[in-house]
This record gives sequence, structure tokens and C-alpha cells, in this order.
Amino acid sequence: MPDVLAIISKAVFEKEAAGRKPGELLPLDRYRSASRHLEPLKSGGRLFLVTVRPPAEALWLVAVLDGLKFKDDEWTARANRTPITDITALIPRIRFESGKGITAAKGALGMSLQTPRALAPEDATLLLQASGGGGGPEVAAEAAPAPINLTAHDAESPLPCLCKRCLPKAPERAEIQGMAFTRSKVETGSKVLYYWLPDELAAQASTVSRSVLGALLARD
Repeated sequence: MPDVLAIISKAVFEKEAAGRKPGELLPLDRYRSASRHLEPLKSGGRLFLVTVRPPAEALWLVAVLDGLKFKDDEWTARANRTPITDITALIPRIRFESGKGITAAKGALGMSLQTPRALAPEDATLLLQASGGGGGPEVAAEAAPAPINLTAHDAESPLPCLCKRCLPKAPERAEIQGMAFTRSKVETGSKVLYYWLPDELAAQASTVSRSVLGALLARD
């Protein structure tokens, strides 16, 4: 079943949350939206709701709704039981089902999340682990330690290197000799392996991911 991430606007959050902060519970039981991107939730799954908070564009997980039903342009669910959690520190690790991460210019984080997006299973696990701490970025980081990047350093590749040392400066997308690539990864337990996925193989992304995952598991 799919899990989807969607945003609550600053205005709506400040109206409904009444000054609540990380660690506090917001007992939401509905989300007003008729976006077609939420339609996969009709077959089940959870809705992860986030909001962007000023002044430094902190990203907060506000609620996780399950038992969803759609009627009259809104989704109803069981009352949220997940505390508000600052997940800003986890932004670089969220990749979504598409394999693409969260990229936004300064001041545009909220706009970059306007379209609901399906979460990868690893994303959902990461967010739930973080919210189990119910606190700020320090708690989130402690609850979900960063996996070890096993990608080997490659100074000879025409594409940007994705090893631990080079990853922070690597772009989300790259183009070489007319071919476009998207940065992707597979993760299991405490290990992660990054790779470049050619856009022409996007339709076979799941097959490629399984192959790379096999290589990662073989490194035990």
C-alpha cells in the first residue's frame, strides 16, 4: 500500500495547530484536498503531513493519518497519534518512490512540496523512527542514524562522484554527452549505495534498483 507525503500550508497550520511545537500532539483526523496525486490512498496506505516553519524553513512532520476515506473533497482518518517532529535534518535522506530527493532554492521549500508525492518504504520508516523521539532535529538524528555510504570514490568517471566525501557537492541531476541522469540510491539497514540512473531507464527504475540492491547486500 502506498504512503504519500503532502504539505499543510503555513496559514492552515497556524489556524489549526494553535501554537503547537515539536513534541506536542496535533489530533488531526482529516486533510482537505482533492488532488489526483492522493488517489493511490484509496487502496490503503498512510498520509504523512508536513509543514514548513519560519524563519529558517524548518520542515516539521505534523501528523500521520491512516484508515483514510475520501468524501466531499476531503480525506478523513483516525485521529493522528504521531507527535509533531522537526525533520529538517532528514531532508537529504528523503528520496521518494521516484528516487528523487527534496530540492528547493532558498525560500522555496514549501513550494517544492506543493504536489503530494509517494514515499519510498525507507522514507516512511525514517520518518516514523524520527517521530518516535517526538522532538527536534537532535532527537531525529539520534533516532535514525545516518547509514554508511558504501559508494566507492571514482575520480575517473565523467559523472559526479557519489562517495561519502563527494556526495554533499553532487547535484541531483547530471548530463553527459547528451544523456541525462538522476541521482538514485538503495538503502538497507545501516548501509546505502548511490548510483546514477539514466533517464532513458526511468521506466525500469525498479529493476535497476533491485540489481543495485543485490550489489549492496553482497558487500556484507
